[in-house]
Amino acid sequence: MSPDYKTKPNMLFQKAAGSWYPAWAYHMQDYSPLPARIKNITQSLTVTNNLYGNGLRIRLSNRHGASPLSVSDMEVRIRNSQYRLTAAGREALFLAPGEEIPTDPVKIQVQPGDTIEVLLSFPGEQTVTSCCGFNSSLVGKVEFRQNRNTQIPGDALSAAVKRRFSSYVVLGICAIEITSGRRPEVLAVFGDSIVQQSQWYGALHRKLARRLPGYTMYNEGVSGNRVLTDNHSSSSLNPIFGVAGVKRFDGDVFSRYQPDITIIAEGINDLVHPGNGCPINELVTAEDLIRGLDALSELAAARKSRPVLATLTPFCGYDGIWSPEREAVRAMVNQWIRSRDCYIDIDACVRSSSDIKSLAPEYDSGDHLHLNAAAGERAAEEIFRTITRIRKRRAAI
Repeated sequence: MSPDYKTKPNMLFQKAAGSWYPAWAYHMQDYSPLPARIKNITQSLTVTNNLYGNGLRIRLSNRHGASPLSVSDMEVRIRNSQYRLTAAGREALFLAPGEEIPTDPVKIQVQPGDTIEVLLSFPGEQTVTSCCGFNSSLVGKVEFRQNRNTQIPGDALSAAVKRRFSSYVVLGICAIEITSGRRPEVLAVFGDSIVQQSQWYGALHRKLARRLPGYTMYNEGVSGNRVLTDNHSSSSLNPIFGVAGVKRFDGDVFSRYQPDITIIAEGINDLVHPGNGCPINELVTAEDLIRGLDALSELAAARKSRPVLATLTPFCGYDGIWSPEREAVRAMVNQWIRSRDCYIDIDACVRSSSDIKSLAPEYDSGDHLHLNAAAGERAAEEIFRTITRIRKRRAAI
């Protein structure tokens, strides 16, 4: 059965009741070193919603674009109905470099378990340098078609996918947002490539959808990001790495949403980058890194979000950069994290039982630093238990 088109004027409402919450949201990264080159393609992004709501909009983004981004034929499909989307009343628009805007709200009743598909067309030849990238199919399905017919593999368009830097890229969209008078519980996840790649984030996303309807999360992971230092590397990927976590944290985590819990899972790049593309004198001490993580934690608390730090996972064997000095810093930082009232011990979940400085072979993606899907499942279960404990404590107050 073909979907019904909802195009009546009363389906649009500019002043929807309630606030906007992320059904799906990712950090828009600077992919200028790994651009996508496209010509007359349509992108389909399909996600599983876990929110109750009465309206929907898409947040369009060209945050790191080097040139305007042309977008047209915007649609959303849900429960065999199809809705045209506009932005400022227009069905086609150019997003200027650095521009990010929401579409006009559309009245749609949504509930947990609904599948939401968003389609955008990109007319003409374009080079896209601002993308959301991830490696786990558990957080969304992305497809590209030429003229809405012939399917095109992502690696034919995106240098990031071709080089396996990201298995999936999303162009032009950084969030699908739902409005509701019923405030959901919101989890923010802040971190580096281990967060951005989404092995445990994706597994956690699926667990929440199965066990906690009305609970949502968003991803502020940036590949190569460090807590204390801006991107400063001879690596060709340097622009992707972004400014220091202590600089971007407030704007990235709190500018659009108010999370109940903020997971902070960052710090490993402060250990593996110096001497590996970055100046060796940028290698941090344990005291430096603890101060940085503590500052992030205090800022989250000041914003009335419960901070939860994650331990730093092993990296022995990664790019030949491991050293006893770096391992000692990791151990001291993890000891401090474990002294806190609430934390997530991802290190204990994925390290080798016979060699704690290394990932367990069954959890290693292959580079001895990044996690595979099995590690994601293991860590997600631990994170879910932590979230459950925090919710029970809150309910008891």
